[in-house]
Formats: sequence, structure tokens, C-alpha cells
Amino acid sequence: MIALVGALVPVVALAQAAGPGRDTQLQQEMRHRRVIVRPLTPTDQVQQDLNRAAAEIQQPARQQAIVRDLTRPAPRSPQTDTDLKGGIQSRSLNNVLRR
Repeated sequence: MIALVGALVPVVALAQAAGPGRDTQLQQEMRHRRVIVRPLTPTDQVQQDLNRAAAEIQQPARQQAIVRDLTRPAPRSPQTDTDLKGGIQSRSLNNVLRR
């Protein structure tokens, strides 16, 4: 009798381990491992997106260049520079003194 009980205990344990829960778990894992293949985007749409993105990137740079050009100070004429006036006067004096 003890031998019969000792032989049935491992059989009962194995029967519980091989229940239907394991099969459903394997099926769920198989579903999760499926590879999803997305359709390719048409090349003309990709090119349009690329052009639009490039324009959006370049637009702030163009605006900054325009602002820089508008806010740049006007170039001074060389006649208003005091160093230039002093140089011309000293050259004129040197020319007069040499004569």
C-alpha cells in the first residue's frame, strides 16, 4: 500500500505541472514574438516630408540673417573718422614743411 501511494504521488505532481495553463502561456509568448511588418512609405511622400523638414530648419536661419542685415549699423564714411582727418592734416603739414 505504501509503495502504491509512493508511486502515485510523483504521477499526480507531473499531471499538475502539465496543465492547460502552460499551453496558453506558450501561445501568448508566440503571439508576442510575431514580427510586425509595416508597409513601406511611398518615396514621393518621403521626399515631400524631407523637403518640408529642410524648409522648417532653414527658415529660422533665413529670418536671423534678415534681422542681422536690418540691425547692422550703417558703415561710416572715412571722412568722419578723426584718425583719418588727423592723418590727412599731418601729411599736408609735412608736405608744406618740405617745400
